Amino acid sequence: MARDSNEAINSYIGDMLALEDHIEKAIRGQLTDLKAYPEVVSQLQQIHRKIERHISDLRMLSDRRNAGGVAQSVKRAGSAFAGVAAGVIDLVRSEGLPKNLRDDYTAFNLANIGYAMLYTTAVSLGDQEVGELAQQHYRDYTDAVMRFNSLVPAAVVRYLQEEGLPAREDVLPEVNRNIDEAWHQSAVSPANETVSAREL
Repeated sequence: MARDSNEAINSYIGDMLALEDHIEKAIRGQLTDLKAYPEVVSQLQQIHRKIERHISDLRMLSDRRNAGGVAQSVKRAGSAFAGVAAGVIDLVRSEGLPKNLRDDYTAFNLANIGYAMLYTTAVSLGDQEVGELAQQHYRDYTDAVMRFNSLVPAAVVRYLQEEGLPAREDVLPEVNRNIDEAWHQSAVSPANETVSAREL
């Protein structure tokens, strides 16, 4: 049975609301669990506030659009899309700071591609309001990913030191520089050429 444009967009809104709820719970738990790492908690608090805003934005959007339709999408997403999220975001983790941050980074990238899909769906179907919201949320997660590019190496070194290993902190500027250069090269490489729908 063919869907109309609203149903297609609502489906992605439901996916993102379910994913954001899952990520919010995981980050909220870390704010308590990681108190021994104030620099990490500070970054996570900023990201957590944005995630709470995303959830509020998505709920208000779904209320304005068609609460019943989006609510059904959220229910379906709860067992499908959020199930995928549960595979990458364990709400009860005890593997140490670096692996927790790795899982956060993975979740943020999952949210990023989800918002890219919502943005593309909205823009291609002529829904400017949803497109603008998806674009802003995409930018928020891109910022979170970029923050983690320097946060994670520092967390790895600290964790190794706490385990009694001779991890050198003085390598962090070099590690961060190389990571930044790799991202910069990717941003300007020909791999970013546009692919048309017909080419797929």
